[in-house]
Amino acid sequence: MFYASKTPFPCGAGMASSCNYLEVAQNGWNGQLYSCISRCGGATDMTSDWGPNFKGNTNKDGNGYYSCSYKKNSGPNNEGVVIGSGFANTSAMISACNPGGDPGSAPAAVHARGYTGGGQTTWSLPSKDELNALFFYGNRNAIGGFASNYYWSSSQNPSEKYEYEWYQNFSDGRQYSNGNDPFGARPVNAF
Repeated sequence: MFYASKTPFPCGAGMASSCNYLEVAQNGWNGQLYSCISRCGGATDMTSDWGPNFKGNTNKDGNGYYSCSYKKNSGPNNEGVVIGSGFANTSAMISACNPGGDPGSAPAAVHARGYTGGGQTTWSLPSKDELNALFFYGNRNAIGGFASNYYWSSSQNPSEKYEYEWYQNFSDGRQYSNGNDPFGARPVNAF
């Protein structure tokens, strides 16, 4: 658990549930560990967050996950940035970019949602604020496997022509939203 709130926050499908906590998947969440020496800021640690790139590169070399960008007003809204909106955002991403079930269409969202750690089926990509809380979590290094590079959130920036998802640099904490390069992904679960 990396986030706790005494006051319940909306979460889950349609933001219709109440949660007080956020947990993060452990390193190795996707069943593989990849070396990130060339793509992950020179990190020598092994991490599962930079899994295989499913757009034309199916070897398991730790190239990262693509996100999901689509033209404005062409799909469900995943612009929620607040703590608790990760699950709803991830559902919208999968609906908009992965309607046929191809994991190459939105691999960051599909693989985060497919994680079933602890027997839970409510894992998702973190929202922008959830990802930021994870970055600033004081005991993040004990969780392990975080590369000093970019990680995807599930929150889109509505001010972009194509509603690119926000991502965060895990070396300095800055957040951006432009382009769709393969970056790291780490599932979170609200409960």
